[in-house]
Amino acid sequence: MNRLVPARLIPLVALATLVLYPSGGAAEAAKSITLREAVEYALAHNPRVSEAAAARLAAQGRTDVARAGLLPDLSIVAQLNRGTGNVVPGPLFSLPGIPAVSGPPRGRTFDSGIFGSALGAGARWDLLLLERQMAAVDAALADEGRAEAAIAALKLDVAFNAADRFLSTLSRGEVVRAARAGVERDQVFVRIVKVLTDQALRPGVDLSRAQAELAIAQAQLTRSEQNQAVARIELAQSLGDPRLEVRPEAGPLLSGQPGPLAASKAVNPAIVESDAAVNAAEKRRQAARLEYLPRIDLCGALWTRGSGLPDNGTSSPGNGLLPDTPNWAAGITFAWPILETVRVRARVRAEAANVQAETARRAELGQLVDAQLLSAAAIADGARRIATETPVAVEAARAAENQATARYKSGLATVLEVAEAQRLLTDAEIQDADARLGVWSALLLAARAAGDLEPFLSMAAGPGTF
Repeated sequence: MNRLVPARLIPLVALATLVLYPSGGAAEAAKSITLREAVEYALAHNPRVSEAAAARLAAQGRTDVARAGLLPDLSIVAQLNRGTGNVVPGPLFSLPGIPAVSGPPRGRTFDSGIFGSALGAGARWDLLLLERQMAAVDAALADEGRAEAAIAALKLDVAFNAADRFLSTLSRGEVVRAARAGVERDQVFVRIVKVLTDQALRPGVDLSRAQAELAIAQAQLTRSEQNQAVARIELAQSLGDPRLEVRPEAGPLLSGQPGPLAASKAVNPAIVESDAAVNAAEKRRQAARLEYLPRIDLCGALWTRGSGLPDNGTSSPGNGLLPDTPNWAAGITFAWPILETVRVRARVRAEAANVQAETARRAELGQLVDAQLLSAAAIADGARRIATETPVAVEAARAAENQATARYKSGLATVLEVAEAQRLLTDAEIQDADARLGVWSALLLAARAAGDLEPFLSMAAGPGTF
């Protein structure tokens, strides 16, 4: 090994191996994965999807809270106290739903006190509650619908990122393949030049130039392998775990140009989410406007009291510890805080501004989607035309490289001509790989703008070529 790698470079090589293959055998342990499998895995494991699902559950909880507000207030209360006896029998602290008891004092003695008790139930129902609370429920349902739409939009984004990283990793792999082929051609050419220089048929400078070209090609291969390793990490990250070891399976993605993308009737989830946001803002504005309504409460209470003060010579059981005197009360209360309207007006204005903002965002998003569709169509058209030219360039470059090498062997060409021909062939192969995958990338952009990746995934899984 010391003959292949200088001793001073061994630590650097070991470090590079750990960086590129942290598990020590990543290349062998990497799992092969198709494009559809990558998208499905990302949708099942990406943390962003779990976060959006939790947000939807929170929205559903707020809807349940709003629905619960339609119920009347109902409370059960009990009290035990002790106080002086110079008031109406059985003084009570304020209790929710129990009317206040008042009356003239029974004496002027500051005595040691008597027991009092109460047990009862009270109910209160706002007669105008239905109008206000139903608006609140509508607003909560609109927010829940927006959360649902947000999940669909996020899933589209997660699926697109996984598919895009998948194609990028394939492209980097093709660049590595082309760069490795270039290194192999340079190695063969170095051996040819060495034989000729050893036989004094070519000057030594030719060997130096050939070795320099080989070193440049090896450096290019190293950069390509580095980019491929980074692309694999980015692909794994889009799947939900950057430490996953996956190897993209090309399938038909490298076998030829894909056909036209099937039309989809789906509406872009981002548009649906934006529409839901506008609707939610409008519902909140309507709910805020109904806060102008006054509070008209229908109240009722049933309770029993006990007092340690005798009534007609008889005290309550336990001298007031146990309630024994039944009572009931019913009534209607009206409340309309006049100055509260100032706050309500301000909130209505704020919600109206939110409606305008969401409407503007919806218009902007519609323009963005239209621009994405037009851009994707232009990119796909250009990529298809490029993809029809690159194979011709590869064949011509390969023929030129073969001719230059043959001419060099016969002494009719210089080393510079061969080096230029080999670089041209490597560049042509890289551009050909980029062009083939570039058409798929353009179709992926069009599928994302349309809001449905299923036609693209179906094409990538089947023959889909012409």
